[in-house]
Amino acid sequence: MISNTLFLTYTIMCFLGLQAITLVLMIIRHNESGNTRLMKVTRNFVIVSLVLGLFYYISFYRELVLGDFAYGALSRGLDAVIFYAMGYSWVKLIDAMTDSPNPKLIKWRKLTPKVFLCLMILSAAAYMFLLNDYYATDYDWAEATVIILEGVLGLTVVIFTLAYVLLSFGDLTDGMSRSYIIIVSILINFNNLWNNLVVCFVFVQAVSPTIISSKLYGVTAVLVLIINLLTVIYIYKKDFSPFFFGKKESRPRPLSEEEVVDLVAESHRLTERERSVLVLAYQGLTNPDIAEKLFISRHTVKRHMHNIFEKMDVSTRVEMIRLIQSQVNPQKKSTTQ
Repeated sequence: MISNTLFLTYTIMCFLGLQAITLVLMIIRHNESGNTRLMKVTRNFVIVSLVLGLFYYISFYRELVLGDFAYGALSRGLDAVIFYAMGYSWVKLIDAMTDSPNPKLIKWRKLTPKVFLCLMILSAAAYMFLLNDYYATDYDWAEATVIILEGVLGLTVVIFTLAYVLLSFGDLTDGMSRSYIIIVSILINFNNLWNNLVVCFVFVQAVSPTIISSKLYGVTAVLVLIINLLTVIYIYKKDFSPFFFGKKESRPRPLSEEEVVDLVAESHRLTERERSVLVLAYQGLTNPDIAEKLFISRHTVKRHMHNIFEKMDVSTRVEMIRLIQSQVNPQKKSTTQ
């Protein structure tokens, strides 16, 4: 019964992963979101989660149907790397979603690829060279090394996730995005720590590998299923539904210019500070005027304007103003029809 349930769970999880990838590719193709970098990072995250699901789906099939419990060095290496690849793709997605100007994040952004590359190399080396084909070893020092590595590497992922969330969360005003980041961050880190704990259980012989294969690792199936389901819902709600569903145009209430600017800021995923700069720039204020108004430096204003231009896919203030006015004019036209 457990085996059939796990197979079904992994099957649904893989299906959701494929659906998420399809949605992201369609959005990138149409370029409706105004932020292709975010969509590409999202694509990478769902691809990694799909690879993880396929790996464990095949593993369960080999163990529970074919009765083959042996794993070669490459398979063990992939098993070790995939969890940290998922952690890396997730913190990159958090960074892309928040796009925070917090200067403290500069150090973390530089460290992230280097640290996660080290995590993957160390974990893969331990699994490939310290363990045999049955995830076991006859040497106490090898067991101790793997257990210590599992603990240190798992906590490192937690630390980086917390750093990105705490340092950039304040710049994200969208409630749905906030909820998505919190929930998925908890699920991903719980999944990593859970699998680290399972490995430790194997070495201290608290449970047998057979029980782990059929039950304990099944937690990963449930967690990644939830992650993929939340990702599909989030992508559909935030970016995909405008392809098919639009607002009714029969005598809508005309929007003020401020409301239109808010809509433009939200649709292009501007941070709260970038929105404030956009409003003042749209009103005709210069960079020095904006800096004085918001009590920030001119350099900071210039950086915000650069981010705004990039997200709105414009290169000058004139183009930016025309883009906003193009959203105002349809509102006016619809009220005269």
